[in-house]
Amino acid sequence: MIPSVWETKRLTIKDLTEEEIPTAQKLYDQGSFIHQWDGGSLDKEYVYRCFTVGDLPPNGLNEQFKIQVIRMQETGLIVGLLTTYHGYPTPETFYINYLYIDKEYHKQGLGQEVVNELLDILKQTKYNEVRANVAIKNWAALRFWTKLGLNTIQGIFGDKEHGVDHYADIEVIKYL
Repeated sequence: MIPSVWETKRLTIKDLTEEEIPTAQKLYDQGSFIHQWDGGSLDKEYVYRCFTVGDLPPNGLNEQFKIQVIRMQETGLIVGLLTTYHGYPTPETFYINYLYIDKEYHKQGLGQEVVNELLDILKQTKYNEVRANVAIKNWAALRFWTKLGLNTIQGIFGDKEHGVDHYADIEVIKYL
């Protein structure tokens, strides 16, 4: 498992506490614009559900799931949310379920800072690959993940045809 608390140059990432759920949910809600690309809908209980039971893959275990908040070290302000699963689809796979940085902090390199430090941590563990799932229509996220080395396509899932009301995801991998 990744640590309960870890740091980058400007950020502290730590496991979510119950008191932080409302703030974290507001961040998740702010990032709900992605549903225009993935066909999903806003889950008003996402953070609470992640805190209590996790956002699990098939046959997943809660103890292998983490939801963490990302705080600016300078101010202590929560500026991001990270959810991960340890060991899916294989025990050696680390899965990044969700990463979002507050829109007020976009284009400052915070997301890259989080992922680069996370990759450094993971290189010291049993994991031999990192995966993320991205909506094909989310070009900014595809650029983000491929720039960070998650540039091997594992698969494409979803609708078979392109269209306004058709959606698909691409799963990308970085081998460690």
